[in-house]
Amino acid sequence: MIKALAFIYKKNNFSDNEFKDYYEKNHAPLAKSLLTFEGYERNYISTEINPLYSSLGSISIFQYQSTGSLKIIEEKMSSNAGAILREDELKFMNVAKNYFVLTESAQLTEQEFKKKIFYPCNKIESLNSLNTYEGLKQISENIILEPSEIKGIGEYGISQQTSFETLERLVQEHPKAIIASCVS
Repeated sequence: MIKALAFIYKKNNFSDNEFKDYYEKNHAPLAKSLLTFEGYERNYISTEINPLYSSLGSISIFQYQSTGSLKIIEEKMSSNAGAILREDELKFMNVAKNYFVLTESAQLTEQEFKKKIFYPCNKIESLNSLNTYEGLKQISENIILEPSEIKGIGEYGISQQTSFETLERLVQEHPKAIIASCVS
């Protein structure tokens, strides 16, 4: 499976809640009306929990079963539908900061989670670093397809059994970890 992980930044004057509200009530429905997605989820970042990522609003995931599916979306984004979406993005995103990475991703679980952790890694062997924390379930390693200093982005689900103390310790030991709430 191919996943595009889009790192989407908030406009400077948007709070976490304003960003999420606009994305869910306006942009996501607009995108779904113009494009056909095989998989589309938004993972919202809380400034309070993730102070290192205070301007990051969402890590949005777009899933594709093949490069053919990805090409269809690229064609649609080059059409009028893409122009409409890009115009709407200007209303709540800091578009100049946005970027995405394409990854090869084997799903390690089909379980769905309301909260997730994304863990960018410079070494492939570090993608499993969070497996030792109780209550976390690895969803995917998300190996970056194009050359980058980041080799992959570990994606973990946070189960209801995960304690607050565990998450506090994880954030202290792995400050690059990004905790998000998931909407699909």
